[in-house]
Amino acid sequence: MTLKNKVIVITGATSGIGFQTAMDAASAGAFVIGIGRNPQRCEDARLIIINHSPDAHVIYLTANLASQKQIHSLAEQIQQTLDEHKLKAVDILVNNAGMYMGKKVFTEDGIETTFAVNHLAPFLLTHLLLPLLSQSASGRVITVSSDSHYRTSFTPEKAKNPSLFIGLFAYKVSKLSNILFSNEFNRLHASNTGESVHAFAVDPGLVNTDIGMKETGGLASLVWRSRKNMGVSPEVPSKTILFLADEPGLTISTHIYWHLCKPKQPSVNALNPALAKRLWKESCKLTGLALPEGY
Repeated sequence: MTLKNKVIVITGATSGIGFQTAMDAASAGAFVIGIGRNPQRCEDARLIIINHSPDAHVIYLTANLASQKQIHSLAEQIQQTLDEHKLKAVDILVNNAGMYMGKKVFTEDGIETTFAVNHLAPFLLTHLLLPLLSQSASGRVITVSSDSHYRTSFTPEKAKNPSLFIGLFAYKVSKLSNILFSNEFNRLHASNTGESVHAFAVDPGLVNTDIGMKETGGLASLVWRSRKNMGVSPEVPSKTILFLADEPGLTISTHIYWHLCKPKQPSVNALNPALAKRLWKESCKLTGLALPEGY
């Protein structure tokens, strides 16, 4: 695998799947732009990657993806970074950042945090970077979902403030939203003449990361800890992400959901066009983006 001269943006890149993907992409010759919330953790991650691959091209930017204002600022910083290095395009966007909330907390935009970070942040950042992704000969948008999306249904118009909040269900809804977004993105952009950007969703499997223990306590934290110890190394989903980033010909693939470098059948709801359209409409409303023509 070679990603030489390709620009890859990775959110949630200071730990877990995101950090491993950043390290592997840098080793493969990519120009890596990692995104994290904490400046010190960003710098620590950058130094580890440089130590591992001394010739790596890696830059970290700081943003809290729970804030739409910061997402807009992040997109501007990414553009500035490319300009400074005389680069024209973002070839791969990896929407990896995610969180699990044990209780209902609202962002500064008035949106339940799980839905805001896990779905709306990828939705908004993808749109803001679309002009740069479109400059690539084979732009890829890869969003990390989860098999927790199976046996899940929801009302998109209520996702910003669910009347009954259960942390696991909110997480499942956000992961279902990742696949609905990816599928609808491809449907909308396939009709554009010359469009080169294609979206995928990844099932990472059960991975040994701390995602379920950052904003939880008590029993929930204990359950996540016991589950993560049974999980695979982040190197496993990183391989699938970078396979999707690099494999020639995948832009014409009809497979949306991938696991272990192979297509996987998502849930029936994940392929529901009516649900995808409702989610897209609500997402545009919540992020202030214009609806596609004819919507």
